[in-house]
Amino acid sequence: MSPLMLGLLGGLLSLGLVWRGRRRAGMAVAVLSLGGLWAFSTPWVAWALAMPLESRHPPVPAAASPVADAVLVLGGAMEAPLPPEQPHIGFGAAADRVWHAAALYRAGKARWVLAIGGNRPGYEDVAPEAEAMAEVLRALGVPASALRLEGRSRNTRENAANSLVLVRQVGAKRVLLVTSALHMPRALAVFQGVFAGSGVTIIPAATDAEALGDEPGGWMAWLPDAKSLEGSSRAVKEVLGLAQVGMTTGW
Repeated sequence: MSPLMLGLLGGLLSLGLVWRGRRRAGMAVAVLSLGGLWAFSTPWVAWALAMPLESRHPPVPAAASPVADAVLVLGGAMEAPLPPEQPHIGFGAAADRVWHAAALYRAGKARWVLAIGGNRPGYEDVAPEAEAMAEVLRALGVPASALRLEGRSRNTRENAANSLVLVRQVGAKRVLLVTSALHMPRALAVFQGVFAGSGVTIIPAATDAEALGDEPGGWMAWLPDAKSLEGSSRAVKEVLGLAQVGMTTGW
């Protein structure tokens, strides 16, 4: 359901319609597909899609965050090394999550840091992301004794289900959930659903905000670029994911 995939499918559909002699319908589908792809590739549309999601749980400094028993940081932030060609940890755009988790620990906001993240399909033979996160967390001042890892989960629902075991092991009753501001509404809804009845309170601790306070202006806001298309795609994914969570939980 990404804008790029829908645009490509629309282009193929328009070619099929033209090939079958339905030129006007084919041209109409082509214009809609190209126009939609252009719109989703503009900075303003990417911002407009992300802003309502990020504004639900805006980031706050670590020092101003509430106190909890554990910090739970979600993966999707970095990649484990792939030696010998890639001997170093790969830092993704969401690496702010790991930095913020370490900052919360150093600020004395929790005793434990739980790093949650497995591998995407097709990379099962690689070290889980949680191990790469733990290496960076240790470099940022979190001692190994305060770390607990979960490296099997592949998506947000598995993040929640598998991390509940760790939360119970450390006896946490209040947990700071660290993820990107764009991802936080869906992640929080999933975690609250999975943790319902467990006696554990999930507290959002968002980071990695890209849209807040950064409304694009001028004519360049309507020029397409690859970064904006990626941003729109991530926002669309979160909106659809929220809708799916809503249908699953009934809210």
